[in-house]
Amino acid sequence: MHEELESRLREALRPTTPPPDFAARVMARVVPTQRRRATAAWWLAAGLAAAVLIAVGVQSHLKQQRDIQAGMEARREVMQALRVTNQKFDLAVRTVHEAPGV
Repeated sequence: MHEELESRLREALRPTTPPPDFAARVMARVVPTQRRRATAAWWLAAGLAAAVLIAVGVQSHLKQQRDIQAGMEARREVMQALRVTNQKFDLAVRTVHEAPGV
């Protein structure tokens, strides 16, 4: 029985000549796999580039929003300063007009 198993293994593992179209069949399977990998790598790179562009755009938009808010706050402060200045100026004018001997 042991000899029979050994004989069968030798028969199964002995070198054989591949069919004439063997290389072509192997290459037919390899090339599409390489194309799929290249296509997948391209899509991955494109997706990564798109994500970077989106992140840069979002950061730019957020900075612009912060700049707008800072500008609005500065405008409010200037308007408040002008109101206070106008009130003080009116008070000075009234004081001058109400002063005795003027």
